[in-house]
Formats: sequence, C-alpha cells, structure tokens
Amino acid sequence: MSNLAPIATSHPAAEEAERRWTELKTDRASHEVMWNDIARLMRPQRGGFGLDDPSKREMEKPLSSAPIHAQSNFAAALYGTLTNPANRWFGFRTNDADLNAWQPAKLWMDTVTERVLASFAPSVSPFYNASSQLFGDLASFGNGVQYDELIPEEKKILDITLSLAEAVWSIDGFGRVNEVVRKFRLTPRNALRMFREGSLPPKIDELATKGSNDQITFYHHVLPNDQFIQGRLGAKGKKVLSRYTCEIDRTLVREHGYDEMPFYVARWEVDSGQTCGVGPGFIALASARTLNRMEDATLRMAQRAADPTLLAPSKEDWPMNGQARPGKVVYAGLNMTGTQMLQEMRIGGGFNLTLQERQNKVEEIRDAFHYTLLQLSGRTGVTATEIMQIKEEQARLWAPHQGRVQEEFLAPKIARRFSLLWRAGQLPQPPKEMSGVPLDIQYLSAAAAAQRSVEGNAAMRVLQDMAPLIGIMPRIADRLDADGLLETIGDARGAPARIFKSREAADEIAAERAQAQQAAMAMQTAQAGAGVMKDMAAAGAAMPEGAA
Repeated sequence: MSNLAPIATSHPAAEEAERRWTELKTDRASHEVMWNDIARLMRPQRGGFGLDDPSKREMEKPLSSAPIHAQSNFAAALYGTLTNPANRWFGFRTNDADLNAWQPAKLWMDTVTERVLASFAPSVSPFYNASSQLFGDLASFGNGVQYDELIPEEKKILDITLSLAEAVWSIDGFGRVNEVVRKFRLTPRNALRMFREGSLPPKIDELATKGSNDQITFYHHVLPNDQFIQGRLGAKGKKVLSRYTCEIDRTLVREHGYDEMPFYVARWEVDSGQTCGVGPGFIALASARTLNRMEDATLRMAQRAADPTLLAPSKEDWPMNGQARPGKVVYAGLNMTGTQMLQEMRIGGGFNLTLQERQNKVEEIRDAFHYTLLQLSGRTGVTATEIMQIKEEQARLWAPHQGRVQEEFLAPKIARRFSLLWRAGQLPQPPKEMSGVPLDIQYLSAAAAAQRSVEGNAAMRVLQDMAPLIGIMPRIADRLDADGLLETIGDARGAPARIFKSREAADEIAAERAQAQQAAMAMQTAQAGAGVMKDMAAAGAAMPEGAA
C-alpha cells in the first residue's frame, strides 16, 4: 500500500487563491495601464501586466534612450547607497545607549552583523542581483516585490525579485502588506522537480512522461494564519500560512507556513489606503511620452526629406519607365518641351521642432530621476566639502522614500535573515546582560552615513573652534568628554567596534600610565636626592681639619 496522502483536488484553498488573485488584480487595473506605458518607454524588459500570461508580451522599441538611461542611473544610485556590497550597509544596536557603549555588547553586535551580512554574500544568496532588479522596478513603477526561501539541502537562501505581472498583494488596516498571491507557470518536469512526487495531479505525470513543454499555472498564496497556535507542529504553528495550488483540478499541492512574512513589497510613494505606490517613473512619464513623439516626428520628417513623395502625371508611365533611385534613369520625367513631369510633394507649414525643445524634455526626465545630483563624475574643482554637501542633499531629497524602503523592504529582510540564522544556530549567544533587550537595525549605507556624518562634522568643527581658546581658557578642555567625543566620531564614520578598547580598559591603561609616571617621578626625585646627599658627603670629605 502507498503511504502517500491522497491528492487534494477541488480544494477550497485553490479556489480562494484564484479568487484573491482575480480580486486584487482587478483593483489595480488603473496602475497596470500606467505601468505598461512606463515599461514601454523606460524599462522595456518588464511589462505584460494586463496579460494572462506575461511571457507572451512583445518587447517594445522606444525611440529614445534618455528615459532608460536616467531610470537605470537612478536605480544604480539606490542600489549603491542602500545595499552596496562593498560597504557594511547595516548593523545592530539596542535602545539603551549605555549598553550600546559597553564593549562586550558592541563586540557581540559586530560579530552578529558580520555573520548576517555574510548571509547576503553571492556564495550564499543571490540577494544583490535580485536587489538590483528590485530597485529598477522601484525607480520605474514605484513598486518592487522580492521573495526569499531557505533551501536546506543546498545550504543556501534563495532571494528572487518577482515581476509585478506575477504578484499581487493586499494591505491591512494600517497600510502594511499582509497578503501576497503569486501566479507563475512551470513545465511538467519542473513542477515534478519543485514539488513532492504524489502531490501533483496525475495529468502532470502523464505530460512529463510525454516530454510536454506546456506551461501549467500555479498559485502561491501567503497570508496571516488566523488559526495560529503557539508551539503547534506543522502549518498551524506558524504565524504566516503558505499554500501552493495548481490550476489542474484546483489541487492543493503543498501547505506549510513561515515564522515571518517571506514576501517584501517595497513602495516608493503611497497615498493612504492605496495598495500600490508611484515612483519617479510616473513623474517622468509625461515628458517621456512627449519626447518619444518628438523623436517619432523628427524621424518621419527626416525620412520624408530623404525620400520624398513624387507626383507623376500618369499612373501608367511611372511603373513602366523608371524608378526614383540614385543612378537610375527615369523615363517620361520630362516632356518634349523640357517641362518637368515629376516633382516632390510640398507640404505647407514648417517643422519648428528644435533641438532645444527636445533637450528640455530630456532634462525634465533627468530631473525626475535626480540625475543632476547623481552626476559627480567629470566635474572639476569639486572639493570634498562640496561632495559631502551634495550627498547630504541627496539624503534630504530621498529621506521620505528611503525611510519607506527601509521599513517595507530592508528592515523585515534583515530581521528575517537574523531569525533564520538564529534558529539554525549560526549566531553566538549574547552577553547575559543583554537578555530580554530588543535589537534594532542600524543602517550604515552611504545614504545613512551621509546623514550621520553631519553629527561627526559638527563635533570636528567644535574642536577646531575651541582649539585656539583652550590655551587661554583651560577650563574649556575640562568640559570635553574624551570617551563621548571618540564614540561620536567613530559612530559618524561607521568605524567597527573592534578597533576601540572599552572605557574600562582605557581607564585601567590610564591608571597604569599615571602610576608608572608617578613611580618614574618618585625614582627621579629619589635619584636627585641621592645625588644631593652624595655631593654633600663629597663636599664634607673635602673640608680641611679645623674648618667649621
């Protein structure tokens, strides 16, 4: 007898997944119309949002590369400032400032940061490639969807950015994404590889045996588990419920759960109550449309000038007696009196579209993607201070959107990665003094560093202003806290904790140094006293008899 459970066909979970897909897809129809326009002009590799099968879409061919170039540069800037793999772009801290300054806690948080950061490395996860795609979607459409899954047998964590065409989502009463439905397609063989044998409809086995490459639709429905029971085994013991279903016979293929939401929906700018956001691509869309039409008109006018329409007197003469091509003879082009029988068709009105007008539209598109602030290369005479000011201006302009990206994408991503490693025993135990203290995520990216550098620069400017005054007013130096100053500058520069000794260790070294200095001074005094006594003794021995 087979130990496999019966295949769950005509399952309510499959019907619910299809129903929720249709409902959520219908709700965002107006956004998809806009996304198709943005994809056509700025991100041609994406699209097909309104199609039942997005893979059947036709690749659009825009007439200008300026919108694509501006969007690509902006997406690269987001990637470089928020998740640059060359930098330590996040860390951990507590809400207790004294605990954060305690050296054992700082060393533990540094170690944990390094291990969690290593879980994003290419050898473990394709996170950075996936994030580059997400930032491209975010810059263009104002939305980006990413998914992660632990693959124990491969000892890897799969990070994948999904096309907006295959994922829909819902929000709760606080505007947070709490439900996602993904619709995707697999060939029969890939379906058998992905899911456990015996859980799929028999028809898929038959198609795989025949070598069929037909695409079969699957749904992945992830939603809050309303029947969650703490400590329960199986799906009921998980806070987030996960169901894979198949369109064939409406089959429930797999049901399990997650401790945290594995889908991340990053949105650029969202109005209250809206499920979808809008991004810089929406701002640039009007100018991109106009520029595309300008390029089309310019090309058609150039084509008309290069290959004008000819007016002929007779339909019969023209095809029989010549072709209007360079080096060809056109017979009947002149009559016996020398009158020209063919002429170009003249169109009334001038073509007044200038290069400046097109350039203005290009600049509008670039401004929508903050192109001017991003372009530091090629500038001459820019000082380090000016570069810092430009970076601070970038941080100021992106602050509202950067906060949302961190809240909806980076923070839950890092928190889930920490939890996965913790449950796998890959992270060390914290000091007992940290028991029960919640951890916060500290962003150390280039954008966050630009914001923190203001505090460090302020501390350095204060020191420069006070330096001339300390000589005449020594009490100013007494007001300075050396430990606080060092930690402020170190935090502003993003220095790792391991390069600093603890305050206690520094106090011990200072005490030992003071003790050594006192001992040296005492020895020096003793040596000086011994020298005086020796001199006095020598002087007494040298006195003649009778001298008093």
